[in-house]
Amino acid sequence: MRRRNLISKRLQALIIVLAGFGIGFSFPSDFNVKKETDNISVVAFGDGFIAVSEKGSINWISGDGKIVQSETIPDVKFNTVTANEKYLVAAGRNGAIYCAKEDRVFKPIRSETVKNVNCLTLFKNKVLAGYNSGELRIGSLDQKLEFANVELTGNIQSLSSNEAYCYGLTDHGEIFYTSNGTEWNVIDFNEMYIGYYQTCTFSKILVTQNQIAVVGENTDGEPVLYFSSKGSVWSERPLLYTDEDGFKAKLNEVPRDIFYDAMHDQYLLLLAQGKLMTIPACSHCHQLYRITDAEIYVISGNNKNIILVGENNYVQLLNTELL
Repeated sequence: MRRRNLISKRLQALIIVLAGFGIGFSFPSDFNVKKETDNISVVAFGDGFIAVSEKGSINWISGDGKIVQSETIPDVKFNTVTANEKYLVAAGRNGAIYCAKEDRVFKPIRSETVKNVNCLTLFKNKVLAGYNSGELRIGSLDQKLEFANVELTGNIQSLSSNEAYCYGLTDHGEIFYTSNGTEWNVIDFNEMYIGYYQTCTFSKILVTQNQIAVVGENTDGEPVLYFSSKGSVWSERPLLYTDEDGFKAKLNEVPRDIFYDAMHDQYLLLLAQGKLMTIPACSHCHQLYRITDAEIYVISGNNKNIILVGENNYVQLLNTELL
Protein backbone atom coordinates (compact mmCIF):
# COMPACT_ATOMS: atom_id res chain seq x y z
CA MET A 1 0.00 0.00 0.00
CA ARG A 2 2.69 2.46 0.94
CA ARG A 3 4.66 1.70 -2.19
CA ARG A 4 1.65 2.38 -4.42
CA ASN A 5 0.95 5.68 -2.72
CA LEU A 6 4.62 6.66 -3.00
CA ILE A 7 4.59 5.92 -6.72
CA SER A 8 1.47 7.99 -7.22
CA LYS A 9 3.00 10.95 -5.41
CA ARG A 10 6.19 10.68 -7.46
CA LEU A 11 4.23 10.58 -10.68
CA GLN A 12 2.25 13.64 -9.63
CA ALA A 13 5.48 15.45 -8.84
CA LEU A 14 6.94 14.50 -12.21
CA ILE A 15 3.85 15.86 -13.96
CA ILE A 16 4.24 19.17 -12.12
CA VAL A 17 7.89 19.37 -13.18
CA LEU A 18 7.01 18.65 -16.82
CA ALA A 19 4.31 21.29 -16.74
CA GLY A 20 6.93 23.77 -15.63
CA PHE A 21 8.78 23.12 -18.88
CA GLY A 22 5.69 24.12 -20.84
CA ILE A 23 4.80 20.62 -22.00
CA GLY A 24 1.20 20.61 -23.28
CA PHE A 25 -1.43 20.03 -20.64
CA SER A 26 -5.12 20.63 -21.32
CA PHE A 27 -8.30 19.14 -20.05
CA PRO A 28 -11.20 19.17 -22.54
CA SER A 29 -14.78 18.38 -21.59
CA ASP A 30 -15.16 15.78 -24.36
CA PHE A 31 -12.47 13.09 -24.10
CA ASN A 32 -13.68 11.23 -27.20
CA VAL A 33 -13.13 13.93 -29.83
CA LYS A 34 -9.77 13.90 -31.61
CA LYS A 35 -8.61 16.97 -33.46
CA GLU A 36 -6.32 16.97 -36.49
CA THR A 37 -3.65 18.73 -34.44
CA ASP A 38 -3.51 15.91 -31.89
CA ASN A 39 -0.48 13.62 -31.90
CA ILE A 40 -1.87 10.17 -32.64
CA SER A 41 1.27 8.06 -33.12
CA VAL A 42 4.74 8.16 -31.55
CA VAL A 43 7.95 6.14 -31.79
CA ALA A 44 11.43 6.25 -30.29
CA PHE A 45 14.06 7.51 -32.74
CA GLY A 46 17.68 8.35 -32.00
CA ASP A 47 17.97 9.92 -28.55
CA GLY A 48 14.38 11.14 -28.57
CA PHE A 49 11.01 10.50 -30.15
CA ILE A 50 8.93 11.34 -33.22
CA ALA A 51 5.18 12.03 -33.09
CA VAL A 52 2.81 12.60 -36.01
CA SER A 53 -0.69 14.04 -36.38
CA GLU A 54 -3.57 13.98 -38.83
CA LYS A 55 -2.72 17.56 -39.81
CA GLY A 56 0.43 16.28 -41.48
CA SER A 57 2.73 17.50 -38.74
CA ILE A 58 5.87 15.68 -37.64
CA ASN A 59 7.17 16.63 -34.21
CA TRP A 60 10.71 15.87 -33.04
CA ILE A 61 10.71 15.39 -29.27
CA SER A 62 13.94 15.54 -27.27
CA GLY A 63 14.96 13.00 -24.67
CA ASP A 64 13.68 15.29 -21.93
CA GLY A 65 10.23 15.61 -23.50
CA LYS A 66 10.41 18.94 -25.32
CA ILE A 67 9.16 19.46 -28.86
CA VAL A 68 12.31 20.84 -30.48
CA GLN A 69 11.31 20.85 -34.14
CA SER A 70 8.10 20.58 -36.15
CA GLU A 71 7.44 20.08 -39.83
CA THR A 72 4.19 19.87 -41.77
CA ILE A 73 3.82 18.07 -45.08
CA PRO A 74 0.95 19.74 -46.98
CA ASP A 75 -2.14 17.71 -47.89
CA VAL A 76 -1.02 14.71 -45.84
CA LYS A 77 -2.92 13.24 -42.89
CA PHE A 78 -0.67 10.95 -40.87
CA ASN A 79 -1.99 8.28 -38.56
CA THR A 80 0.99 5.99 -37.92
CA VAL A 81 4.77 6.14 -37.59
CA THR A 82 7.52 3.55 -37.13
CA ALA A 83 11.32 3.61 -36.90
CA ASN A 84 14.49 1.58 -36.45
CA GLU A 85 18.09 2.62 -35.87
CA LYS A 86 18.46 4.22 -39.31
CA TYR A 87 15.06 5.05 -40.77
CA LEU A 88 11.83 6.76 -39.88
CA VAL A 89 8.61 6.04 -41.79
CA ALA A 90 5.28 7.85 -41.41
CA ALA A 91 2.06 7.06 -43.25
CA GLY A 92 -1.60 7.93 -43.34
CA ARG A 93 -4.56 8.55 -45.56
CA ASN A 94 -4.78 8.11 -49.32
CA GLY A 95 -1.76 5.83 -49.41
CA ALA A 96 0.73 8.49 -48.29
CA ILE A 97 4.03 7.07 -46.98
CA TYR A 98 7.14 9.14 -46.25
CA CYS A 99 10.62 8.05 -45.19
CA ALA A 100 13.51 9.94 -43.60
CA LYS A 101 17.00 9.18 -42.32
CA GLU A 102 18.85 10.99 -39.56
CA ASP A 103 19.04 14.05 -41.81
CA ARG A 104 15.26 14.47 -41.20
CA VAL A 105 14.54 15.01 -44.89
CA PHE A 106 11.30 13.25 -45.76
CA LYS A 107 10.84 11.67 -49.16
CA PRO A 108 7.71 9.89 -50.45
CA ILE A 109 7.59 6.14 -50.96
CA ARG A 110 5.49 4.80 -53.83
CA SER A 111 2.74 2.84 -52.10
CA GLU A 112 0.95 2.11 -55.41
CA THR A 113 -2.46 2.61 -53.73
CA VAL A 114 -4.72 5.39 -52.48
CA LYS A 115 -6.02 3.30 -49.58
CA ASN A 116 -5.48 4.59 -46.05
CA VAL A 117 -2.51 3.04 -44.27
CA ASN A 118 -3.63 1.55 -40.95
CA CYS A 119 -0.25 0.46 -39.59
CA LEU A 120 3.45 0.15 -40.35
CA THR A 121 6.54 -1.74 -39.33
CA LEU A 122 10.15 -2.05 -40.51
CA PHE A 123 11.50 -5.58 -40.95
CA LYS A 124 14.77 -6.74 -42.54
CA ASN A 125 15.36 -3.43 -44.35
CA LYS A 126 11.84 -3.38 -45.76
CA VAL A 127 8.73 -1.42 -44.87
CA LEU A 128 5.41 -3.20 -44.43
CA ALA A 129 2.08 -1.36 -44.60
CA GLY A 130 -1.29 -2.77 -43.55
CA TYR A 131 -4.63 -1.74 -45.07
CA ASN A 132 -8.29 -2.70 -44.93
CA SER A 133 -9.63 -5.83 -46.64
CA GLY A 134 -6.54 -7.85 -45.73
CA GLU A 135 -4.20 -5.91 -48.00
CA LEU A 136 -0.54 -6.00 -46.98
CA ARG A 137 2.21 -4.31 -48.99
CA ILE A 138 5.96 -4.67 -48.63
CA GLY A 139 9.00 -3.13 -50.28
CA SER A 140 12.40 -1.54 -49.93
CA LEU A 141 12.55 2.05 -48.76
CA ASP A 142 13.79 3.25 -52.15
CA GLN A 143 11.32 1.26 -54.27
CA LYS A 144 7.57 0.95 -54.69
CA LEU A 145 5.58 -1.34 -52.41
CA GLU A 146 4.27 -4.64 -53.75
CA PHE A 147 1.49 -6.95 -52.59
CA ALA A 148 2.65 -9.40 -49.93
CA ASN A 149 1.77 -13.02 -50.62
CA VAL A 150 -0.62 -13.52 -47.70
CA GLU A 151 -4.37 -14.24 -47.83
CA LEU A 152 -6.41 -12.38 -45.21
CA THR A 153 -10.09 -11.45 -44.93
CA GLY A 154 -10.13 -8.85 -42.16
CA ASN A 155 -8.81 -5.32 -41.95
CA ILE A 156 -5.17 -5.22 -40.86
CA GLN A 157 -5.10 -3.37 -37.56
CA SER A 158 -1.54 -3.70 -36.29
CA LEU A 159 1.99 -4.80 -37.28
CA SER A 160 5.02 -5.43 -35.10
CA SER A 161 8.44 -7.00 -35.58
CA ASN A 162 11.79 -7.87 -34.03
CA GLU A 163 15.01 -9.00 -35.70
CA ALA A 164 13.71 -12.50 -36.44
CA TYR A 165 9.96 -12.25 -37.05
CA CYS A 166 7.25 -9.90 -38.24
CA TYR A 167 3.69 -10.32 -36.93
CA GLY A 168 0.36 -8.73 -37.74
CA LEU A 169 -3.32 -9.12 -36.97
CA THR A 170 -6.73 -8.31 -38.41
CA ASP A 171 -10.04 -7.42 -36.83
CA HIS A 172 -11.34 -10.88 -37.86
CA GLY A 173 -9.02 -12.62 -35.42
CA GLU A 174 -6.38 -13.54 -38.00
CA ILE A 175 -2.78 -13.53 -36.74
CA PHE A 176 -0.10 -13.78 -39.43
CA TYR A 177 3.69 -13.89 -39.30
CA THR A 178 6.85 -14.38 -41.35
CA SER A 179 10.57 -14.87 -40.83
CA ASN A 180 11.64 -13.65 -44.27
CA GLY A 181 8.91 -11.32 -45.60
CA THR A 182 8.07 -13.77 -48.39
CA GLU A 183 6.52 -16.86 -46.82
CA TRP A 184 3.65 -16.22 -44.40
CA ASN A 185 1.80 -18.28 -41.82
CA VAL A 186 -1.79 -17.39 -40.90
CA ILE A 187 -3.82 -18.68 -37.97
CA ASP A 188 -7.48 -17.97 -37.32
CA PHE A 189 -7.51 -17.43 -33.57
CA ASN A 190 -11.30 -17.59 -33.26
CA GLU A 191 -11.54 -20.82 -35.25
CA MET A 192 -8.62 -22.41 -33.43
CA TYR A 193 -10.02 -21.68 -29.98
CA ILE A 194 -13.75 -22.04 -30.67
CA GLY A 195 -15.46 -23.39 -27.55
CA TYR A 196 -12.39 -22.60 -25.43
CA TYR A 197 -11.97 -18.82 -25.67
CA GLN A 198 -14.66 -16.37 -26.66
CA THR A 199 -14.54 -14.92 -30.16
CA CYS A 200 -12.25 -11.88 -30.13
CA THR A 201 -11.66 -8.75 -32.15
CA PHE A 202 -8.01 -7.72 -31.82
CA SER A 203 -6.69 -4.18 -32.14
CA LYS A 204 -2.97 -4.26 -31.27
CA ILE A 205 -0.08 -6.69 -31.49
CA LEU A 206 3.35 -6.25 -29.91
CA VAL A 207 6.43 -8.40 -30.52
CA THR A 208 9.26 -8.46 -27.98
CA GLN A 209 12.41 -10.58 -28.02
CA ASN A 210 10.74 -13.51 -26.24
CA GLN A 211 6.99 -13.07 -26.51
CA ILE A 212 4.05 -11.83 -28.58
CA ALA A 213 1.12 -9.98 -27.01
CA VAL A 214 -2.27 -9.09 -28.50
CA VAL A 215 -5.04 -6.94 -27.03
CA GLY A 216 -8.65 -6.41 -28.04
CA GLU A 217 -12.12 -7.36 -26.86
CA ASN A 218 -14.34 -10.45 -26.79
CA THR A 219 -17.97 -10.81 -27.84
CA ASP A 220 -19.12 -9.57 -24.42
CA GLY A 221 -17.20 -6.34 -24.94
CA GLU A 222 -14.64 -7.26 -22.28
CA PRO A 223 -10.96 -6.38 -22.78
CA VAL A 224 -8.61 -9.28 -23.48
CA LEU A 225 -4.86 -9.82 -23.40
CA TYR A 226 -3.23 -12.94 -24.84
CA PHE A 227 0.40 -14.06 -24.85
CA SER A 228 2.30 -16.48 -27.08
CA SER A 229 5.93 -17.49 -27.43
CA LYS A 230 5.84 -18.28 -31.18
CA GLY A 231 2.38 -17.25 -32.36
CA SER A 232 0.87 -20.72 -32.68
CA VAL A 233 -0.35 -21.34 -29.11
CA TRP A 234 -1.99 -18.56 -27.06
CA SER A 235 -2.81 -18.15 -23.38
CA GLU A 236 -5.09 -15.56 -21.82
CA ARG A 237 -3.95 -13.20 -19.07
CA PRO A 238 -6.93 -12.24 -16.86
CA LEU A 239 -7.02 -8.45 -16.51
CA LEU A 240 -7.52 -8.22 -12.77
CA TYR A 241 -5.68 -5.48 -10.91
CA THR A 242 -5.15 -3.83 -7.54
CA ASP A 243 -6.28 -0.22 -7.36
CA GLU A 244 -4.55 2.53 -5.38
CA ASP A 245 -6.75 1.77 -2.35
CA GLY A 246 -5.66 -1.86 -2.32
CA PHE A 247 -8.89 -3.35 -3.69
CA LYS A 248 -9.08 -5.98 -6.43
CA ALA A 249 -11.03 -5.11 -9.57
CA LYS A 250 -11.51 -6.26 -13.16
CA LEU A 251 -10.56 -4.04 -16.08
CA ASN A 252 -13.69 -2.99 -17.98
CA GLU A 253 -12.30 -1.04 -20.96
CA VAL A 254 -10.32 -2.02 -24.05
CA PRO A 255 -6.71 -0.77 -24.03
CA ARG A 256 -5.85 1.86 -26.61
CA ASP A 257 -2.23 0.81 -26.91
CA ILE A 258 0.37 -1.53 -25.46
CA PHE A 259 4.09 -1.09 -24.80
CA TYR A 260 6.78 -3.32 -23.30
CA ASP A 261 9.03 -1.86 -20.61
CA ALA A 262 12.09 -4.10 -21.03
CA MET A 263 13.95 -2.60 -18.08
CA HIS A 264 11.31 -3.88 -15.66
CA ASP A 265 9.99 -6.80 -17.73
CA GLN A 266 6.43 -5.51 -17.76
CA TYR A 267 3.79 -4.54 -20.28
CA LEU A 268 1.99 -1.23 -20.07
CA LEU A 269 -1.63 -0.94 -21.21
CA LEU A 270 -2.76 2.56 -22.13
CA LEU A 271 -6.38 3.34 -21.24
CA ALA A 272 -8.77 6.25 -21.66
CA GLN A 273 -8.66 9.39 -19.51
CA GLY A 274 -4.98 9.17 -18.67
CA LYS A 275 -4.92 5.72 -17.05
CA LEU A 276 -2.13 3.15 -17.30
CA MET A 277 -2.14 -0.51 -16.26
CA THR A 278 1.07 -2.38 -15.49
CA ILE A 279 1.31 -6.08 -16.45
CA PRO A 280 4.45 -7.64 -14.91
CA ALA A 281 5.40 -11.31 -15.10
CA CYS A 282 3.45 -11.93 -11.89
CA SER A 283 -0.21 -12.40 -12.91
CA HIS A 284 -1.41 -11.29 -9.46
CA CYS A 285 0.59 -8.06 -9.45
CA HIS A 286 -1.27 -5.93 -12.01
CA GLN A 287 -1.84 -2.33 -10.97
CA LEU A 288 -3.84 0.56 -12.38
CA TYR A 289 -2.64 4.17 -12.18
CA ARG A 290 -4.27 7.47 -13.06
CA ILE A 291 -1.36 9.33 -14.64
CA THR A 292 -3.12 12.49 -15.81
CA ASP A 293 -6.53 14.00 -16.56
CA ALA A 294 -5.52 14.71 -20.16
CA GLU A 295 -6.47 12.40 -23.00
CA ILE A 296 -3.62 10.17 -24.18
CA TYR A 297 -3.77 8.26 -27.47
CA VAL A 298 -0.50 6.32 -27.75
CA ILE A 299 2.46 5.11 -25.73
CA SER A 300 6.06 4.33 -26.65
CA GLY A 301 9.47 4.50 -25.01
CA ASN A 302 13.18 3.80 -25.01
CA ASN A 303 15.62 2.41 -22.45
CA LYS A 304 15.19 5.46 -20.21
CA ASN A 305 11.65 6.77 -20.40
CA ILE A 306 8.09 5.99 -21.31
CA ILE A 307 6.44 8.65 -23.48
CA LEU A 308 2.72 9.42 -23.64
CA VAL A 309 1.31 11.73 -26.32
CA GLY A 310 -2.17 12.96 -27.06
CA GLU A 311 -4.40 15.97 -27.44
CA ASN A 312 -3.13 19.47 -28.20
CA ASN A 313 0.53 18.41 -28.58
CA TYR A 314 0.40 16.82 -25.14
CA VAL A 315 3.70 15.14 -24.25
CA GLN A 316 4.55 13.45 -20.99
CA LEU A 317 7.60 11.44 -19.99
CA LEU A 318 7.53 8.82 -17.27
CA ASN A 319 10.74 7.53 -15.76
CA THR A 320 10.51 3.74 -15.87
CA GLU A 321 12.01 3.61 -12.37
CA LEU A 322 8.70 4.98 -11.07
CA LEU A 323 6.54 2.20 -12.48
